Amino acid sequence: MIRMSRDANGALEPRLRLSGVMARGAAYGVGAAVCVAVAVFTVREHDTRLDLLEATTYLGLVTGAVFLVIGLFFWACSLGDILRWRDFFTTTGPHEVVSVVGPSLVRAGTFLLVPVPFAYGLGELVASAAYGSWLRGA
Repeated sequence: MIRMSRDANGALEPRLRLSGVMARGAAYGVGAAVCVAVAVFTVREHDTRLDLLEATTYLGLVTGAVFLVIGLFFWACSLGDILRWRDFFTTTGPHEVVSVVGPSLVRAGTFLLVPVPFAYGLGELVASAAYGSWLRGA
């Protein structure tokens, strides 16, 4: 277990690591993929199922990529001082808010990108399912 302490400015230490932030975002993304599967199989119509999977794929891909790129840019801009959201009130200037937002955007981008291959693959399976199959729907 990692012991957390506060530095001279009141921010929690140790600082966030990119691998830890991305791992947590990926874990949340796996949960989102399960939610996509549940949502898809509650929809009965075949075309609506396909639309839901395509929307999940493309919106997740575009939004996740944008969040991830912007978050990595903010992370690089504040490389020495990566903060958590609970350290927001320890910032001393508006330029330090980037060090709080960067990890959040990286986590959100990773969270959105993880269900994309799952939704794409499931969309291909649903599209190629035979008539009358439970996978195809009504």
